[in-house]
Amino acid sequence: MTIVGNLMKQILNKHGILCWWADIPKCAPSLRNKSLMLVGIDVYHAKKRFLDKQNVYVQRRSIGAFIAVLIQETGGYRTSCHIYEVEARQELLCKADSESDTSSVKSQDSGKSSAAPTILEGPEITQKNTLQDFIVRSCKEHEMTPAQIIVYRDGVGDSQLEAVRTTEVLQAKNAVREAKLIYTVVQKRIHTRFFVRKSDGMVGNPAPGTIVDKDLGSEDYPDFYLIPTKCSLSTVKPVHYIIMHNDNFVPLKELQALTYAMCHVYPNWTDSIKLPFPTQLAHKLAFLMGESQITKPEIHKDLFKTYFYL
Repeated sequence: MTIVGNLMKQILNKHGILCWWADIPKCAPSLRNKSLMLVGIDVYHAKKRFLDKQNVYVQRRSIGAFIAVLIQETGGYRTSCHIYEVEARQELLCKADSESDTSSVKSQDSGKSSAAPTILEGPEITQKNTLQDFIVRSCKEHEMTPAQIIVYRDGVGDSQLEAVRTTEVLQAKNAVREAKLIYTVVQKRIHTRFFVRKSDGMVGNPAPGTIVDKDLGSEDYPDFYLIPTKCSLSTVKPVHYIIMHNDNFVPLKELQALTYAMCHVYPNWTDSIKLPFPTQLAHKLAFLMGESQITKPEIHKDLFKTYFYL
């Protein structure tokens, strides 16, 4: 019965019906009786492969994924998804100034000639205003105009923050001009660690849900750290949230509580995960389509409003 129950959950989830969700007004009382759109963004960078005959490295184009979760005033959850191709090693909508800016791309040069050139594949046509078009399309699909939009953007390094602010933030703002916007960059590959001293004098990991937002020394953008999961075998890794744009419709404490709650809603896991679930969904979709060997991957319109990629 356990297996049957899990299969039933997967079938429901893949059709767009979440088996568990968060109580938004409890996490963020200022959002009570207001429609909300959560947007998750991530990019999958394919690994390089070496062609012996041509003596070159080839890296396939990268795949960017958008996930929208529209939460109605009544608490119902709806979803939309979209992907598009970008040149290899490039982050979504943001052009890296140098190869060092794309640290998420792993090198596979071991055992091969380091002098071999690298061919970066890319799409035939580079799309523009993709994030703006996706948000507009999602609103039309569900016949809903959100009063607030919160974006969780993964995969952006410190050197790319300004590029995100001048491109993606602007597109999200222009998509629904009357909506209030919070645009947050999520960084999980960081070296920062936190410890707490227990009553017995020993040092241990902070409890799940711990927020660190004071004396961070940040000058450019407000930020905070969140401990989303429990770790008993090693040092727990916090997640860094950098707020690129904030229309101040949600107090910071409520945004932090909402973010932590969203780490518990991912359909494939009954406990909390490291990222807010729209971002994890985007990661899952980008990986699935990026690993696909299809020359031009695309999503059929009948699947736009489902979690088919779980």
